[in-house]
Formats: sequence, C-alpha cells, structure tokens
Amino acid sequence: MDSLGFFIDIGGQEEDTNVENDQEEVIQMVEDEVMGAKDAQTEAKQRNRARTERSLSTFLFGKTVVDTDYVHDDGNDTEEDEGIESENVDECEDEEKEKDIQPISAQPSMPDDIFGSALGVSCGKRKRKAAWVDKEDSEVLVKDVTATFTKAVGKHGEKETSIEQYGRSLSRKFKSVVGEPTWASLDKKEDEDSDEEFLRETTDLVEKKGRLENLQKGTLQFRKLKDINYSTHKEGAVIRSAEFHPTSTVGMVAGNNGTVSLFQIDGKENPKIQTVNFENFPIKTAKFSANGNEIIVGSQHHPHFFVYDMMIGKTIKVPWTNKTTEHNTQKFEVSRDGKLIAFIGRFGFIHIISARTKEFLKSFKMNDSCQALKFSPDSSSLYSTGEGGEVYIWDLRSSACLHKFADSGCLSGTAVAVSSHHLAIGSSSGVVNVYNVNNIAKAATAYPQPDKVILNLTTQIEDLVFNPTGEILAMSSMEKEGAVKLVHFPSTTVFANFPGSFNLARANSLSFSPGGGYFSVGNNKGAANLYRVNHYKEY
Repeated sequence: MDSLGFFIDIGGQEEDTNVENDQEEVIQMVEDEVMGAKDAQTEAKQRNRARTERSLSTFLFGKTVVDTDYVHDDGNDTEEDEGIESENVDECEDEEKEKDIQPISAQPSMPDDIFGSALGVSCGKRKRKAAWVDKEDSEVLVKDVTATFTKAVGKHGEKETSIEQYGRSLSRKFKSVVGEPTWASLDKKEDEDSDEEFLRETTDLVEKKGRLENLQKGTLQFRKLKDINYSTHKEGAVIRSAEFHPTSTVGMVAGNNGTVSLFQIDGKENPKIQTVNFENFPIKTAKFSANGNEIIVGSQHHPHFFVYDMMIGKTIKVPWTNKTTEHNTQKFEVSRDGKLIAFIGRFGFIHIISARTKEFLKSFKMNDSCQALKFSPDSSSLYSTGEGGEVYIWDLRSSACLHKFADSGCLSGTAVAVSSHHLAIGSSSGVVNVYNVNNIAKAATAYPQPDKVILNLTTQIEDLVFNPTGEILAMSSMEKEGAVKLVHFPSTTVFANFPGSFNLARANSLSFSPGGGYFSVGNNKGAANLYRVNHYKEY
C-alpha cells in the first residue's frame, strides 16, 4: 500500500509576505517623501525668518558683519538637494554683498523721513520759502528805474549804470538802515528748540552782565578802525556830527557843506549806503530820531530845519512859525523817549517842540543865554547851563524849574552830560565838575560842591557824552588838537592810554554806539574817526 504523505504549502504565505513587505516599503518611501518635503519647507521658513531678522537688525542697529549659516541636509532626494544647493548659493551671494558693505555705526540715527509722509509731520528743520514772489522783479534793474527820474538827470552816479536788481537793492538798503524783521527771515528755523534758545539767551545775558560790571580803570582796551566815512570823505572839511543809529549798525556823518552820509558799520570798510544833500544849508547839528526812522538837521544860518524820512526817502522842510525871537536851529537835543525836541534860542530861551508833529509846544526862560542842554535818561527832566555858570533842572511835565544851582568855580557853562547816577558840567575854562544826580535832585543848597573836579583839559569844553552804561565819560575841546579824554566811572580817573599817538586834530563831535562797542570822533579834517572799545561786545 502506498504510503500516504502530506505537506504544508507555504508558497502562498511567502507571496503574501512579499506583497506586504512591498506595500510597507512603498508606504515608507511615501512617508519619507512627505517628511522630506516637510523638512524642506521648514528649512525654507527658517531661512526666510533669519533673512527677515537680519534686515530688521540692519535697519535698527546698522549693517554689521553676519556669520554665514551653513545648512546641512542628509536627504537622499536629488531634486531636493539641487533646490537646497541653489538656495544656499543665493543666500551666500546675499551674505557676500552684505559683507562688502562696511559697518558705519553701531546705532546710527534713523532716516529723516520714515514716518513723516504717513503721519504728516515735518521732518528736520527746513528753510522757509517766500509766500509770494513777483517774477517781473528780476527784470527791473537799478539803471532802468534811474532812467525814469526827471530831476537831477545825469547826477545819480553809479545808479545810472548799475545792473543790480532794483528789488534786491531796495531790500539791501532797508536791511542796512532798519534791519531785517525776524518774521521775514527765510533762514529762520521752523522748529526751534526752546530749551536751547533759552539757554543761549540766558548765557548771553549772564556774560553781558559780567562784562558790564568789570570795566577796569587805568588802561582802556581799544582799537583804531577805519574812519566811518572812509569811502567818501566828502561831507565837508569840518565834521559836525558823527552819530550811530539807535537800532541798526549804521553810522551817520554830517559836515558843514550840507551833506549827510549813511554808512554800514563793519569796522573794516564801512561801505556807504546813502548820501543826502541839503543845498545852501551848512549843518551845525544832525541827529537820529529816537526810533531811527528820521534824520533831523539844523543850521546856524537858518531859522528852519530839515527832517529826512528814511522810510520814504523824502526831505521835509520845517519852518519856524511860532512867534519867538528864534533866529537859528544850530543846537538841539532829542529826548530818549522820542516825544520832544529842545532847541536853544536867543536871550536864554529854550523852545520845546513835538518830535512827532514838529509843532511848537512851550518855552523855558533862563536868566542868561543858554549854551548847552541835555535830557535826563528817563526823559522827565531837562538840564541846561549857559553864561553865568548856573545849572537849571526843568520838569517837562509841569513846565516848572525844579532846581537851580551855581556850578562851582564856573564862569560860563558850555557842555552838559547826564547819566543815571552822575551829572557832568563843562565850563569855558576846561574844568569838568561831576555831581551826584540824587544829591542834586534834593535841592538842599544852591551852591553844592562837586563830587569830582576833572582838570585834564585846559581849554573850553565843547562836548560831553556818557556811554550807554555810564562807565565812560568822553570830553573834548575844539580849541586844541587832540584834546579828547575818556574818564572812567565811578573812579573818575582818566584812561591814560587814550587817544594814544594818533592825531585826532580838533574834535567837533563825540558819540557812542547804543551798546557802547564803538566810539566816534568827528574832527576838522573831514574825518569821522572810529574806535572799537573791546570791553563791550555789542554794537
């Protein structure tokens, strides 16, 4: 009998196992592909994030050297490797470009206009622009306007050939005489730091105050500059007035030939601004008005006087219409408040007129002929002296004589100067007596004794002038060459080094600038000498 046998067929199982293994391998490969794609996406996001962070750090802290990031990938996919390599090449190129840029600062300032356009905020300090400009102004020249003049044809000098724009010429002349208003300055900063401005102003005030308190006696620090009328010297042989403008750096020189010239005071060339001629009117006195808009001139040969309005460029003749015995207008003074003008008349009369309307107001009468007068600093009183050596103090409000006293040892008073604390009286003998204003105002006696007697000049005193701070008294005599002295206050001692070796000739006028920085002396050689007083830094 045949033997029976059996066997187990495992072939189907192997096939099933192989199929399962193949399916698992396929699933694994799919999963690997999915994970590889996710890793690639993650790396791309990280690179983009790193690039964004670098750009932000560069914007905030400046461009600095950044280390290169090396990205390693162990994936088996060829296409992904190629994509990663290309991205690495691009990143390396970007990093090389960043390395080529040298770092400027660890923390630079932000750009000027980052948020300004969005927020509407002005960035920085921009130069302002004119609100309106007439294009036709650039076509009008000075010579074109001069050609339209119907008077004095051919006598306008450089104006007839000047090719300067007429508008620019008017602007330059206005700024030199009046000054440029702050609201009209195009260079003014829109957003000015108030703290810096306050610090600057207070610092200047402290420095200025320190300077004003430290003027030393003995030796005066000064410099001789070019004459005020250096560019002309055509105002006449005798300079009667050499005055300074009250608000602008402008000087005025008037001579005996009836010519008044204005100059820009710069201490170097002092260029001429304008010349005004008064025909057949020899000038004895010329002064600026208190606000600086007018020039008032008087003569010893005429009863009328002239007023030149600098704002409109017009000369006005003011006749003497009141019924007085006035015969000339050679000596006068302008009050500091700009309200009154006092003229010296005949037979001891002093005539007061309105500085605004030029109308006669009232008269004062001295016992002897008046030869000199001066307003007080507050314009409430008027001091006068003359023959007989008496000094009068007039109250301008009540028109009464507050006090009268005899100047010690004086036969004839010829000059007066008043400051906040002192009264100086010059005499025909060359003596200058100095009194305390407060003591004189008490009217305790008609024969007060002077606090100081100055005997440095021996001929008749022609002019006495205090500087704006009252620390210097200038005195002069025209009867002797070089007879000019400066006196220090309150020590009342003369500065020994002034005027030095320079020959001032015969002095006819003295004047200080509003800030005390300049001092002028007009002489009989046609020159308005100019000095710089170094102690005072302001004009």
